[in-house]
Parts: sequence; structure tokens; C-alpha cells
Amino acid sequence: MTRAQLVVAGLVLCTGCGAAKNALQNGFSGPERIVASVVEIDGYLDTQIEDSKGTVRTFLPDNPTCRDVAKPGAAVRFDRAGAYGTLNRGDQSCLAAGIGSLAWWRSKRPRPNTASPVPSAMASYRTVYRDESLVFLRGNFPLAGLLGFTAMGDGIAVVPNSPLCQRPIRQGSSTLEYFYGGRNVLTLSSSDGRCEIQGLLRPLTESDVGT
Repeated sequence: MTRAQLVVAGLVLCTGCGAAKNALQNGFSGPERIVASVVEIDGYLDTQIEDSKGTVRTFLPDNPTCRDVAKPGAAVRFDRAGAYGTLNRGDQSCLAAGIGSLAWWRSKRPRPNTASPVPSAMASYRTVYRDESLVFLRGNFPLAGLLGFTAMGDGIAVVPNSPLCQRPIRQGSSTLEYFYGGRNVLTLSSSDGRCEIQGLLRPLTESDVGT
């Protein structure tokens, strides 16, 4: 392993420590939000919640409890419990299984101390789901820990099924880059440009299904 790889590995291990406790800074919990939309995708509920400040995207396990909590039009609270937040409505709670709105998550965390202005590492993955708009890539995304995402060795990156993303999707590996500011947060790079990662999911387990 090269010195650069060791630096990246150490950085990821450090940023992953205590993710459930330190995932977000002030501003995570707040006023009630409204469930704007819910889309069922391969065992997940791709959920948009909104308030007067904007919209936050989260991914929930598609089970009866989470479907009851995340009903379109329902008033909910998004709290910091769990690694990726918890959606609450009344006395029901649903632990999120992943994060969307990566720029929002980045804004809630302290800026990481890295040697490079644009940290990069090699990601490797395989396609596990595809539809007209989205592709799920499952594998290793080493810099995801910079956003508090803990399933680094076996996670799922959500990318658009767009022309810009076709080369990274086909290749099964690509340079992963993290950006401290601006529109991009995490991208997969190729000679065609940068493919934006729109979400990070942990793979579902049997315990996610029936609760």
C-alpha cells in the first residue's frame, strides 16, 4: 500500500468513528417537515421531506412501519437518532437506511482535514439495480466516510442513469472524488466527465423487511 493510500485509509477510519453520534452538527432536528414524495425502489423508499428551508432526501427501508411513517402529505420530524437519521410520526419511528441530499449532509459536518483540496480514491462496484432514471452500484466507496457514511466496504451508491454516468457504470471501477464545497459532493470520474453520486445506502438485511 502506498503512502497516499495509507493516508486515505486512515482518514476514512477516523471520519467513520462515532458516526451515529457525530453525523451532523446543529440544525439536524427542527420544525416538522412534510413528506413531499415517496418512491419505492428495490426495497427502499426514496423519500423527499420538506419545510420552509428546502427539501431533504432520505432513503428508508420499504417495510410496513416506514410506509406508515412516510405517507405523502404527512407531518414528520427528522431526528439525529441512528447513523443516517430517523423519521418520526406520532409514536412511530423509521430508521433511515441511507442518505440523499449529500450537499446537505456535508453542510452539517465539520470540514475534514485532508492533505488534498480534492481527496480521491479508487471505487470498485457492480450494478445491482437499474431503471430509467437511477442505477444502484454496490461495492467499496472509500471516501464515503467523509459524510458519516459507515458502510464503506459494502455500500450502495445511487447515480443517475444518464449519458455522463454510463462509462463508470460499465467499467465497474472509477476514481471517487470528494469536494468540500460547490454543487458536486461525491463523484465518479471518467474521460467523459464526473458522474454525480446522489445517495449512499447500506445494503438491506432481513431485519429491515418486516418491522
